[in-house]
Amino acid sequence: MSPKIKIDELDANIIRALQKDARANFADIAKSCDVSVDTISKRYKRLRKNGVARRTTILLNPKSFGYECVASFGIRAEYPHSEEVVAFIRKIPEVVFSASSMGRYNIFAIAVLKNVGRLGKLKEYIQGHPMAREVTASIWVDEILLCPENFEFEPPKGSE
Repeated sequence: MSPKIKIDELDANIIRALQKDARANFADIAKSCDVSVDTISKRYKRLRKNGVARRTTILLNPKSFGYECVASFGIRAEYPHSEEVVAFIRKIPEVVFSASSMGRYNIFAIAVLKNVGRLGKLKEYIQGHPMAREVTASIWVDEILLCPENFEFEPPKGSE
């Protein structure tokens, strides 16, 4: 594991700009930060090298593909079998994310569905796994973004 690097306000500004648009022009970022393009380029390369910035992505609008419902699932699975349940959930075509978690539910999943009617069927299907003990579902009602573009990044305190 690489050592933690210090993130200052310039790094945070670069991250914020690239979160909004991964194809943002370094010249525009440099101008808004009042530094040279070379500084932005070097900082970005350092962020990549140290694993802070790992990939670029695009935001998808599920509604443009005919999906009218995005739902989150909290699943409580029998402890020694949680990875088995995660693997089961990941095979469901509508599930776009599933991972082990901590708290009341030890599995978290996100699914995109053609309609709300499919939600109940999917919940029942997950609950049908012999090691799934409890399944809850929540429908997303705000704008649907399948990427954390609107994640408010702030450098950790004391990192400057």
